[in-house]
Amino acid sequence: MNPASGQDSLRRGSSRDGTEITARVSEEGPAVVLLPAGPGDSELSWGRVVSFMSEQCACHMLEARGRGESADQPDHSPDWLVDDVLAHVESLGELIGLVGWGSALWARVAAHEDARLFAVAPYEPGAGEEGMRKESGERMGEVFKRVSELVGEGRLVDAARAFIEGSDATDSEEDLAAGAPAQFREAAAPRLPLILRDSEQAAGSGQPGATSPSELGRITMPLLLLHGDRTSKWFDDSVKHVAEHVAGAALRRIPGAAHFGPHTDPRAVAEEIGRFFTESWRAAAEI
Repeated sequence: MNPASGQDSLRRGSSRDGTEITARVSEEGPAVVLLPAGPGDSELSWGRVVSFMSEQCACHMLEARGRGESADQPDHSPDWLVDDVLAHVESLGELIGLVGWGSALWARVAAHEDARLFAVAPYEPGAGEEGMRKESGERMGEVFKRVSELVGEGRLVDAARAFIEGSDATDSEEDLAAGAPAQFREAAAPRLPLILRDSEQAAGSGQPGATSPSELGRITMPLLLLHGDRTSKWFDDSVKHVAEHVAGAALRRIPGAAHFGPHTDPRAVAEEIGRFFTESWRAAAEI
């Protein structure tokens, strides 16, 4: 789902293990890589935002392994997911901006010693157990257990609905009423097995959490945290957690938006991201 279709091109490259990684590229300006959110492909996640943001930036909607037109491999451990992003960034031959939504992959990339980034702008990053209240954590554990069961039975749409209806940690009542989360999750339902695989391999990797204080402390480039002013308590806490552990992090609230701001308020999200990257890109060029 990409309103900018017809104005962009598909860029192909490879991760170190030979996995073909693709990115949909739109327009000109400072290069910005947008990472997929949750089980959604990048074009599903960011198509509405890019239709506005491409006026200021060259937007690369990157599909990690198993998503969009990228190839897949059994290994979805954190190191390989990061390598997929770094391989694309390296192929561009310039410093880039990085955008994430919910998922912690942006933090792993930003903390990597080989990341060639001039700035990072995550929208409502999830902070795992570090930013989650105990009751929300227990509730989410139950939800993911049920989702896993339904995925195992091949009932992907039912699994997506179970996630929405049972997940008060990630979606506000206003979001649920508006239908944005349901539309996104049901469109992304075929990728639910993928996000479960990502989560399982991350948990078994033995690595620190991507949003642990030690990892966030390694992020040194300018960082803009975006969140809606009526988002859920969990994401509000998560944003505060990241802000506390990344030196110099800036915060911007999107009026009237919640966790699905990139879908319900794409123009406002695009304007904040575009402004931040344009200013950061100019500042980096002067150094």
